[in-house]
Amino acid sequence: MKRHIVLVSALAAALTIRPHAATRTDSPSMAPAARPGFERYHYSLNARVRPLVVFWISRANVGDAVATRSVGSEGASYSLLIGSDPNRAPLHINRWGYIEEEVHGGDARLIGLMTESDEDSIEQAEASVRRQAAGRHAFKFIQGTADRDQAHSRVTSIAAPEDYTLRQLRTVLDLGRQSPDWRPRSVRLPPGARPGFLTALAESMHSGSAVPITYVYYGRLYELRRLRADAISNFRLSRTEYGPAIGADYLVTSSYDGERTRFSMTYGTRAPFAEVPLRVVYQPRWWMEVELTIDDTRDVGPLVDGAAR
Repeated sequence: MKRHIVLVSALAAALTIRPHAATRTDSPSMAPAARPGFERYHYSLNARVRPLVVFWISRANVGDAVATRSVGSEGASYSLLIGSDPNRAPLHINRWGYIEEEVHGGDARLIGLMTESDEDSIEQAEASVRRQAAGRHAFKFIQGTADRDQAHSRVTSIAAPEDYTLRQLRTVLDLGRQSPDWRPRSVRLPPGARPGFLTALAESMHSGSAVPITYVYYGRLYELRRLRADAISNFRLSRTEYGPAIGADYLVTSSYDGERTRFSMTYGTRAPFAEVPLRVVYQPRWWMEVELTIDDTRDVGPLVDGAAR
């Protein structure tokens, strides 16, 4: 399996809401659902591409992200649905992913889904778009479980009959579950290892510690470390003020091959945004940068209607 699902999980973790975060009730898109303990946050997706090394081209609002969190007496669950909107993105690019993690005591379950994208240049990305237009719609799907001692995962590739978007999440999840071709992987967990990336970052945000946290993803061990944390007296996005915040840089290191992944995140420190991510910046390719900014200007509930629950 390619590592790009790991990169999607990094974005998912960056949007994870801590177990004791305050609940917003004064905005439609951020209001909790009816069931107790459930929270939902909407983010706008902005992107920058660099056709040449010397300059960037920016596009705003090319997609959406919806992060959810549900905490109860028996456990917690986190999810992120994130991707471009072909109706708004340049070249009608359709790139999206979903990750969900459930933790109950010492046991955890994870599912991950994303469109395949192995491009190393803009030219390759354009070629990939042409392949999709010709009817090739590939997805990667992962399922995993973990307890205190071991983690087991399996992955499959899906050849979808249509160019499904993030709004058709349930359809693609059903296709993945029906796949006959799975590749398994298992790993023994060291003492103190967390069962997933979401859990690890939620703990890192809550503790505020720079001590690295080991977690498992698809049969591999990773280390999450907070590199920098700067206090912001009053974080602003456009004309909205969110109060005191922390701007932090994070590093994920693979224990398998030493590969490093970096991202930055700004999150609030005072209710109602205490430890709620407000802005996330991530550069998955040298030629592309993705930015997520919290957006409470509209209700995007339909984006999460297909979430696995």
